[in-house]
Amino acid sequence: MQSGSAHPASPPDAVDVHGRPDYLDSYVQGNLPTPATAELVVVTPGHDLLTTRPRTLRVYLPAPSPEMSRFARCFAYAYITPPPGAPCNKPDPAPFIRAAIGAVLPGLRFELIAAPDHGADMTLRFATPEDREAAMERQPFELDGASVKLVREGETSNVRRVRQETLAHVALHGYPRELRAVEEIRGRCSGFGQLLEVDPACYDAPDLSPVRVVVRMERAREIPRQVRIMWLRDGVFRHVVPVQILRVWNWSEVVDANGEYVPMYGPAGVWNWSEAVDAYGCV
Repeated sequence: MQSGSAHPASPPDAVDVHGRPDYLDSYVQGNLPTPATAELVVVTPGHDLLTTRPRTLRVYLPAPSPEMSRFARCFAYAYITPPPGAPCNKPDPAPFIRAAIGAVLPGLRFELIAAPDHGADMTLRFATPEDREAAMERQPFELDGASVKLVREGETSNVRRVRQETLAHVALHGYPRELRAVEEIRGRCSGFGQLLEVDPACYDAPDLSPVRVVVRMERAREIPRQVRIMWLRDGVFRHVVPVQILRVWNWSEVVDANGEYVPMYGPAGVWNWSEAVDAYGCV
């Protein structure tokens, strides 16, 4: 391992995009080997905060399978409003939610999960998506002056869905061969875009040669100037990959007359891109 190597310089971009973050940290999962080019670093949070690292977390994920999408549609989050004049006197969540919903929909099946998320009082898991929608149509549920409102999974106030209208062709320079599997490349890109394609020639290229990818995102300025690949293994090891923007398009420019995505590298370069055609990102 290197202990004090200088970070490689980012090559000039073919497209000038202002407002890009200086870097994005990407952590390697599992037992993949740490390359010899990785450097041992001392984490200095105070210094890191002085950079233009993004202050919010955005992750682009592949579109879920139909089964997982249906499963997600069984969930809702319950928010209780106490009686007027008693803003701090909320009823006990579980029995109140059961009683309030049961008074209106006595036969409705749902499970209360005691570990709420998104600032909710409780999480509800309904037996079917249809059961959840039946509850959504009859809310809010009122009882003894208090009320409970349900919010669907993915629609809470702390989740913002973004439409991915921008595509970028980027080169990841100095990319280590240990991480050239497509899933690992996707993981390195997931913080700034959804991976659509990988240049097939990159897989057999020499170690540290560029990996060229096509990614989809909301805005090109999300692309960092560097991806700092991190390994947490008997210390923190880091390998810095400069990111060069080669070209930027609008989504409408890369679809055919039928609305189908036309891949740059042909069928050999695509990675489940059909799943991303109608995808959204969340922040």
